[in-house]
Amino acid sequence: MRTGWRFLAAPLAVWLMLTCLGTGVLIWVERTTKDAVVQRYEWRAGLAADFVEALVTDLIARQNTQARAFLSDQAVTAVDFTRSVGGFGYPAAVLLDAEGRLLQVMPPDPALTGQKISQRYRHMDIAVTEGRPAVSSVVASAVEGLPVVAFAVPYGTPYGRRVFSGAVAVGSSQLSSYLATAIPLEGAKVHLVDAADAVVAANHPHTVVNLLINEEPRLHAALSRAGTGRYQDGGVWWRYTSRDIPGTPWRLSAAVSEDVLFASTSGSRAAGRAALVTASGVGLLVVAATARARRNRRELRSSEQRLRKVFDNSRIGMALTDMDGRMVRVNPTLCHMLGRTETDLLGRHVTDVTHPDDMMTTQRNVRDCRTGRIDGFDIDKRYVHADGHIVDATITASLLRDEADRPQYIATQIIDMTERHALADERRRDAAELARHAERLEHANEQMADFMAMLTHDVRQPLTTIVSAGELLLDDWPDLEDDTRLHYLRRMTTAGHRADQLVTEILTLAQLDAGALTARPVRLDVAHAVREAVIAQGAEPGTITVTAPDQVTAFADPVHLQLLLGNLLGNATKYGAPPVQVVITPDRDRTLVRVADSGEGVPAAFIPHLFERFTRAETGVATTKSGTGLGLFLVARLANASGATIGYQPNEPHGAVFILSLPRTPDPVRPVISAPASPVTAS
Repeated sequence: MRTGWRFLAAPLAVWLMLTCLGTGVLIWVERTTKDAVVQRYEWRAGLAADFVEALVTDLIARQNTQARAFLSDQAVTAVDFTRSVGGFGYPAAVLLDAEGRLLQVMPPDPALTGQKISQRYRHMDIAVTEGRPAVSSVVASAVEGLPVVAFAVPYGTPYGRRVFSGAVAVGSSQLSSYLATAIPLEGAKVHLVDAADAVVAANHPHTVVNLLINEEPRLHAALSRAGTGRYQDGGVWWRYTSRDIPGTPWRLSAAVSEDVLFASTSGSRAAGRAALVTASGVGLLVVAATARARRNRRELRSSEQRLRKVFDNSRIGMALTDMDGRMVRVNPTLCHMLGRTETDLLGRHVTDVTHPDDMMTTQRNVRDCRTGRIDGFDIDKRYVHADGHIVDATITASLLRDEADRPQYIATQIIDMTERHALADERRRDAAELARHAERLEHANEQMADFMAMLTHDVRQPLTTIVSAGELLLDDWPDLEDDTRLHYLRRMTTAGHRADQLVTEILTLAQLDAGALTARPVRLDVAHAVREAVIAQGAEPGTITVTAPDQVTAFADPVHLQLLLGNLLGNATKYGAPPVQVVITPDRDRTLVRVADSGEGVPAAFIPHLFERFTRAETGVATTKSGTGLGLFLVARLANASGATIGYQPNEPHGAVFILSLPRTPDPVRPVISAPASPVTAS
């Protein structure tokens, strides 16, 4: 017994040292891999918080710009206020003076007008007294008492400070839509809560205001202890992180079960542990075999049986081939890896299951082993599964010799690398996709620079007309005849309408790009709407004629319809020639508005691009007129949002005809999307 331990002690010490080293390396690799996964998860949650912060900042900036442009008059009309609120899609909004008194409210409630309501709401009080934007916690709207979060924005006017506060309904805002896709992990819980623990938005549907402590008590308890960490709920460990949203009383938290979070690493962990166990087992068996081989052949046979068991139960594929390359023994793992039975593989040449492109490499290495040039080789190669798909593998082959030191077998260990290679390919594809996104972003920035340069020119023109005509009237008013005064006033009015239309187009485009514009069709008198649009154009009397039967109705968003008609009439008077004729006719379940001019028409080569963004014809009268190339693009997008269609056809004998088809029955309210259906072009 002492003699046996003397031979066994040294190999056992080496085996124990290597096993401990392998275990330590495996634990370090698993911990490092988990830390990297957690860092990516926290980084993605941080991106979600940054997006919410950027969204709030952008919304406040756009709200300030809208208020300064349309709500700075001494007396703000309900129409201007409704129009400004409708541009943001707010279900509720208020306009306050410097004392916090209510000037306008949406939905309208005359009983509240003039009341000092700022003291009821902390965010309004901050905006009124401190003159800085403020974001609210979950509060009840002023009129209907609906749970909302609001954005109070102060701005200066010639008549003192005012505060424009718009609100979005809790549970149906753009924030909830974004959080639903912010962290694409199964079962992830993403919440945006205010200082009172009320849920502002979440990545799952919720229609009533709830407290996080009621919805997720374990998560709430964990967050009260630390902003990042893990907690246990229902026997499952969850990983969570949180971050305050600067400039708001909100905090974003994200939680996901560790089973889901670390699912992508489970395969590598299992493979590493299996490899360590296998290596340890093999090492232990080798130690035992080495000691017992010196004692007697019976112990050697016992050792061989254990080695055979390791071969059969190994978690990696193993094969024994003769020197001609034919398989004489395979383990179940290799059979499963190749989708074949042991009977099917035994006797086959290794090239029968090798990818054609790797046959030469395999045959060359086997030949070098047979000639004694090498005792083994390590290569990456591909096998062909029984169903035809490719199996990527890395193999380690060793030459086995008989008692006379002649080559007898080649033992091969085969590790399936298909999943690992697929993950590497996916990482490369992700990197390429990020590069493509960066390229698209750079292209978008270039487009924005061109667009801003274009607007600088097109917005300045009508403003210059207004200023120059106004200065002329101020300087020469007593010396001018009434007709001349009227002429300059009409020029100023027309330029003002043009500037207003450009600003409306810019704001509408921004809302379209942000996905924040929603059509709200109502039944309206089409003829009345058309005549209002004609008056707004400020054209010379008799330039535009309207022909329509009595009481022709359709369903459309009133604000969007005015922008649609304004662009169509503006194009007809700008690029066409009088007379401009507008004909309204009912057609079964549609109402058709036909806008025809007598100009030179649209060049044939440009017709396919009529409704594209920032496109203008390079020939004909369009080259002599200024424009942004946005009008017909907005017409197509807004028409699509209201269930309408827009088409073009040449006028006879010359000119252009645009046909707007409006539904006479209501369609579901549809938000404007980023890629509208292509407009119909009649031939």
